[in-house]
Amino acid sequence: MAAQKVEHYEIATYGSLTQFVKTLGKTDLADLMVQTLEEEKEAAQLLTSIAENNNVKVTVE
Repeated sequence: MAAQKVEHYEIATYGSLTQFVKTLGKTDLADLMVQTLEEEKEAAQLLTSIAENNNVKVTVE
């Protein structure tokens, strides 16, 4: 869960950075931010998949 939280934080950060550099007209940096943003989204998707397919059972008493 903690790793997923970090990934979502990074996705939000790179999304914002992408818009900032676009506003500044730095298209070369925007391309790098978009690439990194996509990598972070893939990592988040992988962590979600791991969480969904985990066979650990949790019981609440």
